Amino acid sequence: MKKITIELSEEAYDQLKEITDLENLINRHRDKNRRDNYKIEEFVIGCIVDKIEQIKHFELVNPFIENNAQPVIKNRFKEIAKDKNIYIKDIADQLNMLSPNISKIFNNASQPRLELFIKIWIVLGCPPLHKCIYLEEDEG
Repeated sequence: MKKITIELSEEAYDQLKEITDLENLINRHRDKNRRDNYKIEEFVIGCIVDKIEQIKHFELVNPFIENNAQPVIKNRFKEIAKDKNIYIKDIADQLNMLSPNISKIFNNASQPRLELFIKIWIVLGCPPLHKCIYLEEDEG
């Protein structure tokens, strides 16, 4: 394993500590039995890994641009909800919406406006955005 040492300003370090403490608090709030306590170093590594995944995702989508294809934005909300055992009805209830409307979004029959996307994203626990959306070549 390779080791990298970084120097941070005191302000940047304090911000990382605050974010890490908040992440630990949120995790314990979501699951009372959780006893893990992330360190700042682990949070920084997680951020780096997440950024690498975002870059890889972009590289996978790049062929659309080279082929002059028109990409269409799709979402993975259905898979994310299933993995978290969250039901469409529960999401609809939390958002004061009808289940069929949420189902259309989850099945990519329609895409939500930004405000609704963010609300669904929050209800699903704010998963990494690159795991929520993807591009697909337009078949039309």
